[in-house]
Amino acid sequence: MDTQGLLPAPATPPRRQHSHEFKEQVVAASYAANTSVASVALQFKINANLVHKWRRQFETKTAGRGDFIKVAPRIPAKAMNAPCPDTTLKVELASALGPITIHWPMFDLADLASWLKSLS
Repeated sequence: MDTQGLLPAPATPPRRQHSHEFKEQVVAASYAANTSVASVALQFKINANLVHKWRRQFETKTAGRGDFIKVAPRIPAKAMNAPCPDTTLKVELASALGPITIHWPMFDLADLASWLKSLS
């Protein structure tokens, strides 16, 4: 017996689509003092994994529009070992909390290169 067409297709509820403002509200609530992501998710009747996902999305937007680009420093060996008194190299790094500026002494560039490699 052919039952195709006799039974209606199972009803699947449509996926909810949340506005950008709602997402911002949830993320802001999740960063409030003395609250947990789970309690915020219960309060807004959504899954906690969704709150974590939205937090990551908002963090990447505020971190300078994406990921860092890795650049290998090209410092000649002579420049690494030559003493240069009273001169510094200005290094600017982007972070989620804002730009970070470091003034590194030129005579110690080998340590700077090692430190930058350890960050990646």
